[in-house]
Amino acid sequence: MSKVAVVLKEDVDKLGHAGDLVQVSRGFARNYLIPQKLGVEADSQNLAFVEHQRRLARERAEKQRVELQDLSDRLASLEVSLPVKVGENEKMFGSVTAHDIVEALAKLDIHLDKKQVHLERPIREIGTVEVLVRLSGGLRSKVNVHIHPEA
Repeated sequence: MSKVAVVLKEDVDKLGHAGDLVQVSRGFARNYLIPQKLGVEADSQNLAFVEHQRRLARERAEKQRVELQDLSDRLASLEVSLPVKVGENEKMFGSVTAHDIVEALAKLDIHLDKKQVHLERPIREIGTVEVLVRLSGGLRSKVNVHIHPEA
């Protein structure tokens, strides 16, 4: 039973990930991987193409990491101000949620998903609170949210 080298174009369960060079039986490559466009035969041209794609992916990942770090630094230096309605003794009506914080950040041209803003519970008191923001890639930042009564 002869083996052939194949470069995977997509992830294949129990075989490998896209871009991996794997040794498989000639029949498996000829009858399944190549017709399903899951892999191509490993020749010098295909290997060079895969290496080029890996290099581009690394560059994109590095660029995204730098952008996320810049965003993290920008978030750390911000103080978001949220006016809220209050009643007697400066007791808040309702609470401040992650959605409210995301809307306030959007006004500052910082667009996040509310799932990225981590609150243990909604904020129900006037004052300044440090809120955790989870960015992709495991990067975390904190934003100071200043909650004050409406004028």
